[in-house]
Amino acid sequence: MGGNRLFYTWPQVVAKQMKLSRRDFLKLGGAALLGLAGTRFALAQQQDDNFTAPLIYNGSRKYRYMAFTYDDCYLLSRMHDLEALLDEFPDFHVTFFPVGEKLLDLDQQDKGIWKRLVEKGHEIGYHTFDHVNLSVMSLQTALEDFDKWNNALTEVLGRRYEVKFVRPTYDVISYTLDALCQERGLVAVLYSIGGGGEPELVMNAIRTGRNGDIVQMHIRTQDYDSSKQAFPYLKQEGIGAVTLSRLYDDLLREKINSDGCDINTGTALTRTCLD
Repeated sequence: MGGNRLFYTWPQVVAKQMKLSRRDFLKLGGAALLGLAGTRFALAQQQDDNFTAPLIYNGSRKYRYMAFTYDDCYLLSRMHDLEALLDEFPDFHVTFFPVGEKLLDLDQQDKGIWKRLVEKGHEIGYHTFDHVNLSVMSLQTALEDFDKWNNALTEVLGRRYEVKFVRPTYDVISYTLDALCQERGLVAVLYSIGGGGEPELVMNAIRTGRNGDIVQMHIRTQDYDSSKQAFPYLKQEGIGAVTLSRLYDDLLREKINSDGCDINTGTALTRTCLD
């Protein structure tokens, strides 16, 4: 995997072209941005230095895998299609970011679907209860929304589940998201490849991607069609597909194992070197 391109997400391009301040950008309604975001498949902007909670766009570049993530999860038929596709690649595991109302709705239509996916090694992260823009919420409202979503997840799984990650709706980084991550111990996740598009565009981005890329998808026809092409390609190229937990654990491990560990060099006076 090669390539070293960096682009803005489409909402950021719009804000940049309109010469909006960061404050004005965060005030923009998510629905307006969403209408503009569906036609691009771009690499995400780098981390906002004002964001103090953990925030990742990609994992370690040392490991030959990507992390595929699927947002919203509105369509049961496409969830079934993706589940069947993933069953063909039992070593591949992905992370779902469903809205809370669809946790409940899809479980009513197919009892046990979320429990089944977790048992197969896939992961679930927070994406708000009904796709509201976190940046327009107060912290208290965001905490209540997370707890409501988490209670829905507990209901459909029949047990408490350790939620580690949040994908902000409309990809908006905000003070509320930062504070929510601090309060609930979450890692905010954007992506290094994502934004939507036809399979040809998606596959071009994946072919020129890099180790550790986080790929943003949605549960919709074009992204399922992209996955049908992407998974065999990854398998053929010896590239794995892992959950965000695996990616994040390896990223933390790499930070502990800074370059030069094997020859006892580095900046830390006390070093812990892991295999």
